[in-house]
Amino acid sequence: MLWLAVDLPLLPLQALPWPSQPGLEAAATLPLAVVEHRRVLAANRCAHGLGVSPGANLAAALALAPTLQVRERSPQQESACVERLALALGALSPRLYLQASGVLVEVQGSLRLFGGIRRLLWRAQELVESCGLHPVMALAPTAGAAWLLAGQGAGRRRSLHASSMVRLLDALPAQRLARLLELTPQQQDLLQMLGCDRLGELRALPRAGLRKRIGAPLVDALARAYGEAPDPRTWFEPPERFSLEVELPHRADDAHALEAALAPLLQALVGWLHLRWQAASVLRLRLVHDGGRHARPDTELRLQLGAPVRDAAHLALLWRERLQRQALAAPVYRLGLALDESVQHAGVAGELLPSVTQDAQARSALLDRLRARLGAERVRRLEPLADHRPERAQRWVEATLAAVPARTSTGTTAPPRPLWLLDPPQPLALDAQERPLLDGGALHLLSRAERIEAGWFDGAPVRRDYHVAFTARHRLCWVYRERRDVVASARNGGWFLHGWFA
Repeated sequence: MLWLAVDLPLLPLQALPWPSQPGLEAAATLPLAVVEHRRVLAANRCAHGLGVSPGANLAAALALAPTLQVRERSPQQESACVERLALALGALSPRLYLQASGVLVEVQGSLRLFGGIRRLLWRAQELVESCGLHPVMALAPTAGAAWLLAGQGAGRRRSLHASSMVRLLDALPAQRLARLLELTPQQQDLLQMLGCDRLGELRALPRAGLRKRIGAPLVDALARAYGEAPDPRTWFEPPERFSLEVELPHRADDAHALEAALAPLLQALVGWLHLRWQAASVLRLRLVHDGGRHARPDTELRLQLGAPVRDAAHLALLWRERLQRQALAAPVYRLGLALDESVQHAGVAGELLPSVTQDAQARSALLDRLRARLGAERVRRLEPLADHRPERAQRWVEATLAAVPARTSTGTTAPPRPLWLLDPPQPLALDAQERPLLDGGALHLLSRAERIEAGWFDGAPVRRDYHVAFTARHRLCWVYRERRDVVASARNGGWFLHGWFA
């Protein structure tokens, strides 16, 4: 078995809606710090440059940096941050275990899927960084060993075999046991009195006496970390429905800032879809506005996908197109992403050569992007109807990849039909020889009359003779003439222009 530990050493700072990313932090000129019981837990680079370090007293930190921005620790936001990270890592493996400041992932069964340990680690790094977090990752055959190795600031943190894992663990400081179980002050003092600076020295002591002195739970945790005892764990269970919110570090009034804040939620959504074997069909994004004195209602954006999707890059592209054409009533300070509809999706089998399935996926991606950029009401397709009257033989419907019934071969060739129909048909004038005129000259009829008689069953009867015609400007059109017994008194002889051929 192989375990991947993803630790967040700066979790108190990264869990807050602050610009903790390297690029944003470099632009921030204010020192930031998170405190608990008037002690500094974490500080950004600007604060470190002024001498503020974790563990310092708040009064001393303010003396060093009078402009220090102080925030109290928020355990709720930290747990929410760890849960978002776990959902994102669900794209790697369904076997997840949540720690106080990170996530443990059992990746043995995913090595072949990702093409080896190197590619899996690269993918894990991409997922965590896309969530706006800065992790320390370690790899070991046991969960406890991986978590202990992730806690050291420098040195080797990867071990694929039990022998190398034991050597790495033996060299760790004995105080590192606090990462497995919380040490009481008496246990900390006892470890110092024993004179064991390393885990290897502590492990070499008689096991029975060690249990009496420092307690059985700590000895058992050490045995599990070394692989000497079984380590059963309760796996992380994703919520039944996906709905996450995130507070923005700054009030956003443009699409670019909203896209950056939405990226971690999309990664968590994709991980949730993998864990639940689902694919997204309908998404909803809620924008909470900062209206100042005047309250503004929340803006809700709905994204309906032509085909079920669980690809983060594709979803990010669609939301980018949608947000760029959305006018904001006021700056946004909070985002909420929810999954309204999903379908069962067990993945797509790989194929060596291009196939119909790949073509359908490409068309679906194109339709989704057009709908996101232009709006669903502006992307439509023609749907055929069972009616002989041309103006009622088709209708505009929402453009989707819904299956069209296959045509049955009748052994005959269907007459030509133009896609551009005029509504209503345009009456045509006649020349002296009673020929219809269009484009400054008489029409030249290219086809024999195609008679259409229908509508007697719904009170809108038509009796027409249709022709494909050629105009004086070399354009193909579709004209018809009403039956003479229908329009015997018409001045133009019943000739009408009904459509144009491309």
